[in-house]
Amino acid sequence: MKRFVLPLLLVGASSAIAQDSETGRWKVGSARVPITPERPVVLLGYGERTRPFDSVAQEIYAKALALEDGAGHRAVIVTADLVGFQAAVVTDLVSARIAKETSLGRSQLLFNASHSHTAPLVSLDPWLDANVVAHAPLSSDDRKETIAYTRALQDKLVALVRNAVAALQPAHLSWGRGEVPFPMSRRLPRDGRITMADNPARSVDRSVPVLCARTPDGERLALLFGTACHNATLTGADNLVSGDFAGFAQSYLEERFPGAQAMFMSGCGADANPSPRGSMALAQRHGASLGREVARIVEEPLTTVDGILSTKYEMVELPLQSLSKADIQGRAKLPSAEAVMARHMLRVLATGQTLPRNYSAPVALWQFGEAFSLVALPGEPVAEYVHLIEAALPKRPLWIAGYNNDCFGYLPTAQVVSEGGHENIGVTLWIWGQNLRRNVGFFAPSVERAIVRSVVRLAGR
Repeated sequence: MKRFVLPLLLVGASSAIAQDSETGRWKVGSARVPITPERPVVLLGYGERTRPFDSVAQEIYAKALALEDGAGHRAVIVTADLVGFQAAVVTDLVSARIAKETSLGRSQLLFNASHSHTAPLVSLDPWLDANVVAHAPLSSDDRKETIAYTRALQDKLVALVRNAVAALQPAHLSWGRGEVPFPMSRRLPRDGRITMADNPARSVDRSVPVLCARTPDGERLALLFGTACHNATLTGADNLVSGDFAGFAQSYLEERFPGAQAMFMSGCGADANPSPRGSMALAQRHGASLGREVARIVEEPLTTVDGILSTKYEMVELPLQSLSKADIQGRAKLPSAEAVMARHMLRVLATGQTLPRNYSAPVALWQFGEAFSLVALPGEPVAEYVHLIEAALPKRPLWIAGYNNDCFGYLPTAQVVSEGGHENIGVTLWIWGQNLRRNVGFFAPSVERAIVRSVVRLAGR
């Protein structure tokens, strides 16, 4: 296994020392830990790969930002250069351990994955079957390495949160937003169906929200930023470890602002790809573009974040379609990714099991005083959710993020369900483990209403 020569970042906890804001006081603590596999493991994101990774192009990290308002309310945001955080595999187990060690409840923890497609498979019971996806079945050694990596990751995340909380010191918070040009819709109508190709005519979310923590002298100590785009500039031909454009954007900012911890949060980018894509040079280019925009934002006047931090969290029943066996058999013949889901549904039925009617998923909303609301959606939400939630909460500045707390597959809207296509493949948790095989199904159009109602309900509490 070879490693490319790239600059390494310092590892450990850092703290912010800053002055009180006008109407409230904040404390901020940050920490990071490398999560680059020490031994070759299988990567997740593309079916073309049939073996563990060949090299490390870029070190990958998990990072934490601990926050405390003037009333003592605490919360921690964890970000990571991973495909996703599965509740049954990581976040539920880690959150329970953190609660015992720090007294942080589930609503006070937010886990966001960058959705890098050049990141390790995370599973305690890996099951990648050649009959289900294009991967070759995992060998016994590959399974052991994946399980060992996942258990070590859980331990690192618990320690990461603990270190960030221990580093809490007074800080000043502010926020703003900008825009990047490279996210492009990948849902193109062609020959009566939705294909995966660039579609400039379809809207995406190109906004770049940024939360900045500073010292009294204006030194930047933490930069939390995001954009809504599949973190997939690299392709299945790239069997290497990398944070893709999000990783390069973080590196850019940490070189630009020494001492600052840069953290990337994914947005509602399930149906957006970087354009153009397909090479390491393009991943670096998009990362630099995003990094420059974040740097521009924080060097201009920002909105001060004052007041109380409120964190809300609830489990929502997301409805799945009730399909006959004949309907499922028909979908299994489609020339699209929907056929993969349908074939697995037929396998579940063949074992005598029934198909689930709902999938229970977490939705969170964090209110930063009067400054803005952070809406944390689960799964891989499509861009239309940004417009739907902005319309439902028209008087609030919003930061709408996806890939939070549980990544179970794509989260479509009613329009996407009606149109079909790759983002309509539903719950795909079976890929992560044999014990998750029954988590399968296509979302019903009413999934959109369930998500939006949950956000409005949380905002009204």
